[in-house]
Amino acid sequence: MQDDFDRADVAMNEDDTPDNLTVASVSYAAEDDYDMSNFSAPQRKRKREDMIQDMTEQQHSVYGDELLDYFLLSRNEQPAIRPDPPTNFQPNWVIDTERHTALHWACAMGDVEVIKQLKRFGASLGVQNERGETPFMRAVSFTNCFEKQTFPAIIKELFETVDARDKAGCTIIHHAAIMKSGRVTSQSCARYYLDNILNRLQDTHDPNFVQQLIDAQDNEGNTAVHLAAMKHATKCIRALLGRGASTDIPNHSGLRAEDMIKELNANKKSRAPPQRSSSPFAPDSQRRFAFRDTVADLQRKTGAPYQSEAANTVQSRITPLVFEKFKDLSQSYEEEFRDKAEAEREAERILGSTQGELLAMRAEMADLEIRMEPDEIAADFAEDAKLSQKQLISLVGQRNRILAQSDVDSELAGLVGDGQGITGAGDVVDEHQQLAIELRQHIIEQHQAEGDYVDALAAVGTSDNIEKYRRLLRSCLGPEADSLEENLEGMIAMMEEEVSDGIRHASREPMEIVAI
Repeated sequence: MQDDFDRADVAMNEDDTPDNLTVASVSYAAEDDYDMSNFSAPQRKRKREDMIQDMTEQQHSVYGDELLDYFLLSRNEQPAIRPDPPTNFQPNWVIDTERHTALHWACAMGDVEVIKQLKRFGASLGVQNERGETPFMRAVSFTNCFEKQTFPAIIKELFETVDARDKAGCTIIHHAAIMKSGRVTSQSCARYYLDNILNRLQDTHDPNFVQQLIDAQDNEGNTAVHLAAMKHATKCIRALLGRGASTDIPNHSGLRAEDMIKELNANKKSRAPPQRSSSPFAPDSQRRFAFRDTVADLQRKTGAPYQSEAANTVQSRITPLVFEKFKDLSQSYEEEFRDKAEAEREAERILGSTQGELLAMRAEMADLEIRMEPDEIAADFAEDAKLSQKQLISLVGQRNRILAQSDVDSELAGLVGDGQGITGAGDVVDEHQQLAIELRQHIIEQHQAEGDYVDALAAVGTSDNIEKYRRLLRSCLGPEADSLEENLEGMIAMMEEEVSDGIRHASREPMEIVAI
Protein backbone atom coordinates (compact mmCIF):
# COMPACT_ATOMS: atom_id res chain seq x y z
CA MET A 1 0.00 0.00 0.00
CA GLN A 2 2.86 2.39 0.75
CA ASP A 3 4.19 1.84 -2.78
CA ASP A 4 0.78 2.86 -4.23
CA PHE A 5 0.77 6.09 -2.20
CA ASP A 6 4.27 6.98 -3.37
CA ARG A 7 3.36 6.47 -7.04
CA ALA A 8 0.29 8.68 -6.67
CA ASP A 9 2.39 11.42 -5.11
CA VAL A 10 4.90 11.23 -7.96
CA ALA A 11 2.09 11.57 -10.54
CA MET A 12 0.73 14.65 -8.78
CA ASN A 13 4.15 16.29 -8.56
CA GLU A 14 4.78 15.68 -12.23
CA ASP A 15 1.55 17.34 -13.35
CA ASP A 16 1.26 20.17 -10.73
CA THR A 17 -2.49 20.23 -11.40
CA PRO A 18 -4.40 17.88 -9.07
CA ASP A 19 -7.67 18.70 -10.80
CA ASN A 20 -6.50 16.68 -13.80
CA LEU A 21 -6.21 13.52 -11.75
CA THR A 22 -9.23 11.28 -11.57
CA VAL A 23 -10.47 9.65 -8.43
CA ALA A 24 -9.16 6.35 -9.65
CA SER A 25 -5.65 7.71 -10.08
CA VAL A 26 -5.34 8.51 -6.36
CA SER A 27 -7.61 5.80 -5.00
CA TYR A 28 -6.59 3.67 -2.12
CA ALA A 29 -7.24 0.46 -3.98
CA ALA A 30 -5.38 -2.65 -3.05
CA GLU A 31 -2.79 -4.23 -5.26
CA ASP A 32 -5.31 -6.90 -6.32
CA ASP A 33 -7.75 -4.24 -7.61
CA TYR A 34 -5.27 -1.80 -9.19
CA ASP A 35 -1.90 -3.09 -10.27
CA MET A 36 0.39 -0.08 -10.83
CA SER A 37 3.20 -2.27 -12.07
CA ASN A 38 1.47 -2.62 -15.43
CA PHE A 39 2.19 1.06 -16.33
CA SER A 40 5.68 1.90 -17.51
CA ALA A 41 7.27 5.39 -17.53
CA PRO A 42 6.62 6.12 -21.30
CA GLN A 43 2.96 5.19 -20.86
CA ARG A 44 2.62 7.61 -17.94
CA LYS A 45 4.25 10.33 -20.08
CA ARG A 46 1.81 9.78 -22.97
CA LYS A 47 -1.08 9.85 -20.56
CA ARG A 48 0.13 13.16 -19.13
CA GLU A 49 0.46 14.69 -22.65
CA ASP A 50 -3.06 13.49 -23.54
CA MET A 51 -4.38 15.06 -20.36
CA ILE A 52 -2.69 18.40 -21.18
CA GLN A 53 -4.08 18.27 -24.73
CA ASP A 54 -7.56 17.52 -23.40
CA MET A 55 -7.26 20.45 -21.01
CA THR A 56 -6.18 22.81 -23.82
CA GLU A 57 -9.11 21.74 -25.98
CA GLN A 58 -11.48 22.14 -23.07
CA GLN A 59 -10.21 25.63 -22.23
CA HIS A 60 -10.38 26.81 -25.84
CA SER A 61 -13.85 25.28 -26.24
CA VAL A 62 -15.07 27.14 -23.17
CA TYR A 63 -13.48 30.37 -24.43
CA GLY A 64 -15.14 29.91 -27.82
CA ASP A 65 -18.56 29.44 -26.21
CA GLU A 66 -18.08 32.47 -23.98
CA LEU A 67 -16.95 34.56 -26.92
CA LEU A 68 -20.01 33.58 -28.98
CA ASP A 69 -22.27 34.40 -26.02
CA TYR A 70 -20.53 37.76 -25.69
CA PHE A 71 -21.12 38.55 -29.35
CA LEU A 72 -24.80 37.59 -29.18
CA LEU A 73 -25.41 39.62 -26.01
CA SER A 74 -23.61 42.67 -27.35
CA ARG A 75 -25.65 42.44 -30.57
CA ASN A 76 -28.87 42.54 -28.51
CA GLU A 77 -27.56 45.65 -26.71
CA GLN A 78 -27.37 43.81 -23.40
CA PRO A 79 -24.50 44.29 -20.94
CA ALA A 80 -21.81 41.75 -21.63
CA ILE A 81 -18.29 41.16 -20.32
CA ARG A 82 -15.67 40.29 -22.89
CA PRO A 83 -14.03 36.96 -21.99
CA ASP A 84 -10.28 36.75 -21.50
CA PRO A 85 -8.28 34.21 -23.53
CA PRO A 86 -7.17 31.12 -21.61
CA THR A 87 -3.63 30.31 -20.54
CA ASN A 88 -1.37 29.26 -23.44
CA PHE A 89 -3.94 30.76 -25.78
CA GLN A 90 -3.72 29.68 -29.42
CA PRO A 91 -5.40 32.51 -31.42
CA ASN A 92 -5.93 30.41 -34.56
CA TRP A 93 -7.91 27.73 -32.71
CA VAL A 94 -11.05 26.60 -34.58
CA ILE A 95 -14.20 27.28 -32.51
CA ASP A 96 -17.04 25.95 -34.70
CA THR A 97 -17.88 23.27 -37.25
CA GLU A 98 -17.10 25.50 -40.26
CA ARG A 99 -13.52 25.97 -39.05
CA HIS A 100 -13.98 29.60 -38.08
CA THR A 101 -11.52 31.12 -35.64
CA ALA A 102 -12.16 33.80 -33.06
CA LEU A 103 -10.87 36.38 -35.56
CA HIS A 104 -13.45 35.25 -38.14
CA TRP A 105 -16.24 35.82 -35.61
CA ALA A 106 -14.86 39.14 -34.37
CA CYS A 107 -14.70 40.48 -37.95
CA ALA A 108 -18.19 39.19 -38.77
CA MET A 109 -19.56 40.95 -35.69
CA GLY A 110 -17.62 44.16 -36.39
CA ASP A 111 -15.92 44.15 -32.96
CA VAL A 112 -12.71 46.15 -33.41
CA GLU A 113 -11.49 45.73 -29.81
CA VAL A 114 -11.57 41.94 -29.99
CA ILE A 115 -9.77 42.09 -33.36
CA LYS A 116 -6.97 44.19 -31.84
CA GLN A 117 -6.74 41.85 -28.86
CA LEU A 118 -6.42 38.79 -31.10
CA LYS A 119 -3.78 40.54 -33.21
CA ARG A 120 -1.75 41.18 -30.05
CA PHE A 121 -1.83 37.44 -29.39
CA GLY A 122 -0.46 36.83 -32.90
CA ALA A 123 -3.62 35.77 -34.75
CA SER A 124 -3.06 35.10 -38.45
CA LEU A 125 -4.91 37.62 -40.63
CA GLY A 126 -4.95 35.20 -43.56
CA VAL A 127 -6.41 32.21 -41.71
CA GLN A 128 -9.14 30.50 -43.76
CA ASN A 129 -12.32 28.61 -42.90
CA GLU A 130 -13.47 25.48 -44.71
CA ARG A 131 -14.46 27.58 -47.77
CA GLY A 132 -11.13 29.40 -47.81
CA GLU A 133 -12.61 32.69 -46.56
CA THR A 134 -10.40 35.08 -44.61
CA PRO A 135 -11.61 37.19 -41.65
CA PHE A 136 -11.69 40.23 -43.97
CA MET A 137 -14.11 38.38 -46.27
CA ARG A 138 -16.32 37.45 -43.31
CA ALA A 139 -16.48 41.12 -42.32
CA VAL A 140 -18.23 42.04 -45.59
CA SER A 141 -20.57 39.04 -45.45
CA PHE A 142 -22.74 40.59 -42.72
CA THR A 143 -24.23 44.00 -41.95
CA ASN A 144 -22.71 44.37 -38.47
CA CYS A 145 -19.75 46.48 -39.65
CA PHE A 146 -22.22 48.66 -41.58
CA GLU A 147 -24.62 49.09 -38.67
CA LYS A 148 -21.83 49.84 -36.17
CA GLN A 149 -19.88 51.96 -38.71
CA THR A 150 -16.69 50.14 -37.71
CA PHE A 151 -15.67 49.03 -41.20
CA PRO A 152 -13.02 51.78 -41.74
CA ALA A 153 -11.25 50.66 -38.54
CA ILE A 154 -11.49 47.00 -39.59
CA ILE A 155 -10.03 47.85 -43.00
CA LYS A 156 -7.07 49.45 -41.23
CA GLU A 157 -6.46 46.25 -39.22
CA LEU A 158 -6.94 43.70 -42.05
CA PHE A 159 -6.06 45.54 -45.26
CA GLU A 160 -2.88 43.54 -45.91
CA THR A 161 -5.10 40.58 -46.94
CA VAL A 162 -7.05 42.61 -49.53
CA ASP A 163 -5.70 40.49 -52.42
CA ALA A 164 -6.45 37.10 -50.83
CA ARG A 165 -8.70 34.58 -52.62
CA ASP A 166 -10.95 31.84 -51.28
CA LYS A 167 -11.28 28.33 -52.66
CA ALA A 168 -13.75 29.56 -55.30
CA GLY A 169 -11.22 32.12 -56.54
CA CYS A 170 -13.22 35.08 -55.19
CA THR A 171 -11.58 38.22 -53.81
CA ILE A 172 -12.83 40.59 -51.16
CA ILE A 173 -14.41 42.66 -53.95
CA HIS A 174 -16.44 39.64 -55.15
CA HIS A 175 -17.72 39.12 -51.59
CA ALA A 176 -18.53 42.79 -51.01
CA ALA A 177 -20.27 43.25 -54.38
CA ILE A 178 -23.17 40.95 -53.56
CA MET A 179 -22.82 40.14 -49.84
CA LYS A 180 -21.76 36.70 -51.04
CA SER A 181 -22.92 34.65 -48.06
CA GLY A 182 -26.51 35.30 -49.11
CA ARG A 183 -27.62 36.12 -45.56
CA VAL A 184 -28.49 39.72 -46.45
CA THR A 185 -29.23 41.53 -49.67
CA SER A 186 -28.87 45.17 -48.63
CA GLN A 187 -27.45 47.05 -51.60
CA SER A 188 -26.69 50.09 -49.45
CA CYS A 189 -24.55 47.95 -47.15
CA ALA A 190 -22.73 46.33 -50.08
CA ARG A 191 -22.17 49.75 -51.68
CA TYR A 192 -20.78 51.02 -48.35
CA TYR A 193 -18.28 48.15 -48.19
CA LEU A 194 -17.27 48.56 -51.84
CA ASP A 195 -16.74 52.32 -51.58
CA ASN A 196 -14.51 51.96 -48.53
CA ILE A 197 -12.42 49.15 -50.04
CA LEU A 198 -12.00 50.74 -53.47
CA ASN A 199 -11.23 54.20 -52.08
CA ARG A 200 -8.56 52.73 -49.79
CA LEU A 201 -7.10 50.76 -52.70
CA GLN A 202 -6.88 53.84 -54.92
CA ASP A 203 -5.19 55.80 -52.12
CA THR A 204 -2.55 53.19 -51.23
CA HIS A 205 -1.81 51.04 -54.29
CA ASP A 206 -0.61 51.38 -57.86
CA PRO A 207 -3.40 51.94 -60.44
CA ASN A 208 -2.38 48.79 -62.33
CA PHE A 209 -2.73 46.69 -59.16
CA VAL A 210 -6.14 48.24 -58.42
CA GLN A 211 -7.34 47.56 -61.98
CA GLN A 212 -6.18 43.93 -61.82
CA LEU A 213 -7.95 43.40 -58.49
CA ILE A 214 -11.21 44.98 -59.70
CA ASP A 215 -11.14 42.88 -62.90
CA ALA A 216 -10.07 39.66 -61.11
CA GLN A 217 -12.00 36.54 -62.18
CA ASP A 218 -13.07 33.65 -59.97
CA ASN A 219 -12.87 29.97 -60.87
CA GLU A 220 -15.87 30.37 -63.19
CA GLY A 221 -14.43 33.42 -64.92
CA ASN A 222 -16.81 35.89 -63.28
CA THR A 223 -15.64 39.35 -62.26
CA ALA A 224 -17.26 41.34 -59.48
CA VAL A 225 -19.37 43.15 -62.11
CA HIS A 226 -20.61 39.76 -63.39
CA LEU A 227 -21.79 38.76 -59.91
CA ALA A 228 -23.38 42.13 -59.20
CA ALA A 229 -25.28 41.96 -62.51
CA MET A 230 -26.45 38.42 -61.72
CA LYS A 231 -27.89 39.63 -58.39
CA HIS A 232 -29.30 42.85 -59.94
CA ALA A 233 -27.14 44.84 -57.50
CA THR A 234 -27.34 48.11 -59.43
CA LYS A 235 -25.66 50.23 -56.75
CA CYS A 236 -22.66 47.92 -56.72
CA ILE A 237 -22.55 47.99 -60.53
CA ARG A 238 -22.36 51.79 -60.46
CA ALA A 239 -19.66 51.74 -57.77
CA LEU A 240 -17.50 49.36 -59.84
CA LEU A 241 -18.07 51.14 -63.15
CA GLY A 242 -17.19 54.45 -61.52
CA ARG A 243 -13.75 53.00 -60.67
CA GLY A 244 -13.09 51.81 -64.22
CA ALA A 245 -14.17 48.17 -63.96
CA SER A 246 -13.99 46.38 -67.32
CA THR A 247 -17.27 45.09 -68.74
CA ASP A 248 -15.94 43.35 -71.84
CA ILE A 249 -14.31 40.38 -70.06
CA PRO A 250 -16.15 37.11 -70.86
CA ASN A 251 -16.58 34.43 -68.22
CA HIS A 252 -16.20 30.70 -68.90
CA SER A 253 -19.75 30.65 -70.31
CA GLY A 254 -18.92 33.43 -72.76
CA LEU A 255 -21.08 36.04 -71.00
CA ARG A 256 -19.81 39.60 -70.73
CA ALA A 257 -20.88 41.98 -68.00
CA GLU A 258 -21.94 44.68 -70.47
CA ASP A 259 -24.41 42.26 -72.10
CA MET A 260 -25.83 41.32 -68.69
CA ILE A 261 -26.22 45.00 -67.75
CA LYS A 262 -28.03 45.75 -71.02
CA GLU A 263 -30.40 42.85 -70.34
CA LEU A 264 -30.93 44.13 -66.80
CA ASN A 265 -31.82 47.58 -68.14
CA ALA A 266 -34.26 46.11 -70.66
CA ASN A 267 -36.00 44.01 -68.00
CA LYS A 268 -36.23 46.99 -65.67
CA LYS A 269 -37.86 49.14 -68.33
CA SER A 270 -40.36 46.41 -69.15
CA ARG A 271 -41.36 46.18 -65.48
CA ALA A 272 -41.81 49.95 -65.10
CA PRO A 273 -45.23 50.87 -63.58
CA PRO A 274 -47.74 52.94 -65.57
CA GLN A 275 -47.57 56.72 -65.36
CA ARG A 276 -49.43 57.97 -62.31
CA SER A 277 -51.89 60.87 -62.45
CA SER A 278 -52.92 63.27 -59.70
CA SER A 279 -55.81 64.70 -61.71
CA PRO A 280 -59.25 64.26 -60.11
CA PHE A 281 -60.62 63.58 -63.59
CA ALA A 282 -58.29 60.66 -64.24
CA PRO A 283 -59.68 57.14 -64.37
CA ASP A 284 -59.98 55.27 -61.09
CA SER A 285 -57.16 52.92 -62.14
CA GLN A 286 -54.70 55.86 -62.29
CA ARG A 287 -55.95 57.90 -59.35
CA ARG A 288 -53.72 57.75 -56.26
CA PHE A 289 -54.59 58.99 -52.80
CA ALA A 290 -52.04 60.64 -50.54
CA PHE A 291 -50.92 58.63 -47.54
CA ARG A 292 -51.46 61.52 -45.13
CA ASP A 293 -55.09 61.87 -46.30
CA THR A 294 -55.68 58.19 -45.62
CA VAL A 295 -54.16 58.41 -42.15
CA ALA A 296 -56.10 61.56 -41.31
CA ASP A 297 -59.32 59.89 -42.43
CA LEU A 298 -58.46 56.85 -40.31
CA GLN A 299 -57.85 59.06 -37.28
CA ARG A 300 -61.25 60.71 -37.73
CA LYS A 301 -62.92 57.34 -37.95
CA THR A 302 -61.26 56.10 -34.79
CA GLY A 303 -61.89 59.29 -32.85
CA ALA A 304 -65.19 58.08 -31.31
CA PRO A 305 -64.86 56.78 -27.71
CA TYR A 306 -65.54 53.17 -26.84
CA GLN A 307 -67.48 51.84 -23.90
CA SER A 308 -64.74 49.32 -23.09
CA GLU A 309 -61.83 50.66 -21.07
CA ALA A 310 -59.45 48.27 -22.82
CA ALA A 311 -60.56 49.54 -26.23
CA ASN A 312 -60.08 53.14 -25.15
CA THR A 313 -56.62 52.27 -23.84
CA VAL A 314 -55.65 50.68 -27.15
CA GLN A 315 -56.98 53.69 -29.02
CA SER A 316 -55.25 56.25 -26.83
CA ARG A 317 -51.88 54.50 -26.50
CA ILE A 318 -51.39 51.96 -29.27
CA THR A 319 -52.96 53.83 -32.19
CA PRO A 320 -50.56 56.82 -31.97
CA LEU A 321 -47.63 54.43 -31.91
CA VAL A 322 -48.91 52.71 -35.07
CA PHE A 323 -49.34 56.07 -36.80
CA GLU A 324 -45.83 57.07 -35.74
CA LYS A 325 -44.44 53.86 -37.24
CA PHE A 326 -46.31 54.62 -40.46
CA LYS A 327 -44.69 58.05 -40.55
CA ASP A 328 -41.26 56.50 -39.97
CA LEU A 329 -41.90 54.06 -42.80
CA SER A 330 -42.92 56.91 -45.10
CA GLN A 331 -39.80 58.84 -44.13
CA SER A 332 -37.59 55.85 -44.90
CA TYR A 333 -39.18 55.54 -48.34
CA GLU A 334 -38.59 59.24 -48.93
CA GLU A 335 -34.93 58.96 -47.92
CA GLU A 336 -34.47 55.96 -50.17
CA PHE A 337 -36.02 57.88 -53.06
CA ARG A 338 -33.61 60.77 -52.49
CA ASP A 339 -30.69 58.36 -52.42
CA LYS A 340 -31.77 56.82 -55.71
CA ALA A 341 -32.27 60.23 -57.28
CA GLU A 342 -28.80 61.27 -56.20
CA ALA A 343 -27.37 58.02 -57.55
CA GLU A 344 -29.14 58.62 -60.85
CA ARG A 345 -27.67 62.11 -61.13
CA GLU A 346 -24.22 60.76 -60.37
CA ALA A 347 -24.62 58.04 -62.98
CA GLU A 348 -25.74 60.59 -65.57
CA ARG A 349 -22.73 62.76 -64.72
CA ILE A 350 -20.34 59.83 -65.14
CA LEU A 351 -22.05 58.84 -68.38
CA GLY A 352 -21.83 62.37 -69.77
CA SER A 353 -18.19 62.68 -68.82
CA THR A 354 -17.36 59.31 -70.36
CA GLN A 355 -19.19 60.08 -73.57
CA GLY A 356 -17.50 63.50 -73.79
CA GLU A 357 -14.08 61.88 -73.45
CA LEU A 358 -15.06 59.33 -76.08
CA LEU A 359 -16.07 62.02 -78.56
CA ALA A 360 -12.83 63.92 -77.92
CA MET A 361 -10.81 60.77 -78.52
CA ARG A 362 -12.64 60.02 -81.74
CA ALA A 363 -12.08 63.58 -82.99
CA GLU A 364 -8.40 63.31 -82.15
CA MET A 365 -8.17 59.97 -83.95
CA ALA A 366 -9.82 61.45 -87.03
CA ASP A 367 -7.39 64.35 -86.98
CA LEU A 368 -4.44 62.00 -86.69
CA GLU A 369 -5.75 59.84 -89.53
CA ILE A 370 -6.01 62.93 -91.75
CA ARG A 371 -2.45 63.91 -90.94
CA MET A 372 -1.11 60.44 -91.53
CA GLU A 373 0.19 59.76 -95.02
CA PRO A 374 -0.08 56.44 -96.83
CA ASP A 375 2.94 54.17 -96.52
CA GLU A 376 3.66 54.34 -100.28
CA ILE A 377 3.78 58.15 -100.32
CA ALA A 378 5.91 58.26 -97.18
CA ALA A 379 8.34 55.74 -98.71
CA ASP A 380 8.56 57.80 -101.91
CA PHE A 381 9.27 60.94 -99.89
CA ALA A 382 12.00 59.18 -97.94
CA GLU A 383 13.59 57.85 -101.14
CA ASP A 384 13.49 61.32 -102.75
CA ALA A 385 15.02 62.84 -99.65
CA LYS A 386 17.90 60.35 -99.69
CA LEU A 387 18.51 60.96 -103.38
CA SER A 388 18.46 64.74 -102.90
CA GLN A 389 20.88 64.41 -100.01
CA LYS A 390 23.33 62.40 -102.14
CA GLN A 391 23.07 64.92 -104.97
CA LEU A 392 23.67 67.81 -102.61
CA ILE A 393 26.72 66.12 -101.11
CA SER A 394 28.10 65.52 -104.63
CA LEU A 395 27.56 69.15 -105.64
CA VAL A 396 29.17 70.46 -102.49
CA GLY A 397 32.16 68.16 -103.00
CA GLN A 398 32.54 69.22 -106.63
CA ARG A 399 32.41 72.88 -105.64
CA ASN A 400 35.05 72.37 -102.97
CA ARG A 401 37.33 70.52 -105.42
CA ILE A 402 37.06 73.41 -107.89
CA LEU A 403 37.93 75.90 -105.18
CA ALA A 404 40.83 73.75 -104.02
CA GLN A 405 42.19 73.43 -107.59
CA SER A 406 41.99 77.18 -108.00
CA ASP A 407 43.95 77.68 -104.76
CA VAL A 408 46.58 75.15 -105.88
CA ASP A 409 47.05 76.84 -109.27
CA SER A 410 47.46 80.22 -107.62
CA GLU A 411 50.02 78.85 -105.19
CA LEU A 412 52.06 77.18 -107.98
CA ALA A 413 52.01 80.33 -110.06
CA GLY A 414 53.37 82.27 -107.14
CA LEU A 415 56.21 79.80 -106.61
CA VAL A 416 57.24 79.91 -110.29
CA GLY A 417 57.14 83.68 -110.30
CA ASP A 418 59.49 83.85 -107.28
CA GLY A 419 61.99 81.57 -109.09
CA GLN A 420 62.21 79.03 -106.33
CA GLY A 421 63.81 75.84 -107.60
CA ILE A 422 64.38 72.39 -106.40
CA THR A 423 67.37 72.13 -104.09
CA GLY A 424 67.65 68.38 -103.76
CA ALA A 425 65.94 65.17 -104.81
CA GLY A 426 65.85 63.73 -101.28
CA ASP A 427 64.25 66.80 -99.83
CA VAL A 428 61.64 66.80 -102.60
CA VAL A 429 60.58 63.21 -101.89
CA ASP A 430 60.20 63.83 -98.19
CA GLU A 431 58.28 66.99 -98.78
CA HIS A 432 55.94 65.20 -101.24
CA GLN A 433 55.21 62.47 -98.69
CA GLN A 434 54.46 65.00 -96.00
CA LEU A 435 52.20 66.93 -98.32
CA ALA A 436 50.38 63.73 -99.37
CA ILE A 437 49.65 62.86 -95.72
CA GLU A 438 48.37 66.35 -95.03
CA LEU A 439 46.29 66.25 -98.21
CA ARG A 440 44.68 62.95 -97.25
CA GLN A 441 43.80 64.31 -93.79
CA HIS A 442 42.31 67.44 -95.31
CA ILE A 443 40.22 65.36 -97.73
CA ILE A 444 38.77 63.31 -94.84
CA GLU A 445 37.97 66.47 -92.91
CA GLN A 446 36.44 67.97 -96.00
CA HIS A 447 34.08 65.01 -96.51
CA GLN A 448 33.04 65.19 -92.87
CA ALA A 449 32.44 68.90 -93.14
CA GLU A 450 30.39 68.41 -96.28
CA GLY A 451 28.12 65.89 -94.53
CA ASP A 452 27.68 68.21 -91.52
CA TYR A 453 26.89 71.06 -93.85
CA VAL A 454 24.17 69.07 -95.60
CA ASP A 455 22.63 67.98 -92.26
CA ALA A 456 22.65 71.57 -91.07
CA LEU A 457 20.82 72.68 -94.19
CA ALA A 458 18.17 70.00 -93.58
CA ALA A 459 17.64 71.18 -89.99
CA VAL A 460 17.22 74.86 -90.81
CA GLY A 461 14.24 76.15 -88.76
CA THR A 462 13.98 73.02 -86.59
CA SER A 463 16.09 74.37 -83.75
CA ASP A 464 13.74 77.34 -83.30
CA ASN A 465 10.75 75.01 -82.97
CA ILE A 466 12.61 72.76 -80.53
CA GLU A 467 13.51 75.73 -78.37
CA LYS A 468 9.89 76.89 -78.38
CA TYR A 469 8.73 73.43 -77.26
CA ARG A 470 11.34 73.45 -74.50
CA ARG A 471 10.14 76.82 -73.21
CA LEU A 472 6.53 75.57 -73.29
CA LEU A 473 7.38 72.44 -71.28
CA ARG A 474 9.36 74.47 -68.74
CA SER A 475 6.45 76.83 -68.20
CA CYS A 476 4.08 73.84 -67.70
CA LEU A 477 6.37 71.94 -65.33
CA GLY A 478 7.06 74.88 -63.02
CA PRO A 479 9.51 73.94 -60.21
CA GLU A 480 10.27 70.61 -61.89
CA ALA A 481 11.59 72.28 -65.04
CA ASP A 482 15.21 71.63 -63.98
CA SER A 483 14.72 67.88 -64.47
CA LEU A 484 13.27 68.29 -67.98
CA GLU A 485 16.29 66.90 -69.81
CA GLU A 486 16.45 63.83 -67.53
CA ASN A 487 12.75 62.98 -67.77
CA LEU A 488 12.19 63.89 -71.44
CA GLU A 489 12.35 60.31 -72.74
CA GLY A 490 10.02 59.11 -69.99
CA MET A 491 7.50 61.84 -70.82
CA ILE A 492 7.56 60.89 -74.50
CA ALA A 493 6.97 57.21 -73.65
CA MET A 494 4.08 58.13 -71.31
CA MET A 495 2.43 60.30 -74.01
CA GLU A 496 2.71 57.52 -76.58
CA GLU A 497 1.16 55.08 -74.09
CA GLU A 498 -1.73 57.47 -73.39
CA VAL A 499 -2.39 57.85 -77.11
CA SER A 500 -2.48 54.06 -77.56
CA ASP A 501 -4.79 53.66 -74.54
CA GLY A 502 -7.09 56.37 -75.88
CA ILE A 503 -7.33 54.65 -79.26
CA ARG A 504 -8.13 51.34 -77.59
CA HIS A 505 -10.82 52.77 -75.28
CA ALA A 506 -12.36 54.85 -78.05
CA SER A 507 -13.20 51.68 -79.95
CA ARG A 508 -15.72 50.68 -77.27
CA GLU A 509 -19.36 51.64 -77.63
CA PRO A 510 -20.94 53.88 -74.95
CA MET A 511 -23.02 51.86 -72.49
CA GLU A 512 -26.07 52.87 -70.53
CA ILE A 513 -25.56 52.90 -66.77
CA VAL A 514 -28.30 51.59 -64.52
CA ALA A 515 -29.89 54.30 -62.40
CA ILE A 516 -32.57 53.29 -59.93
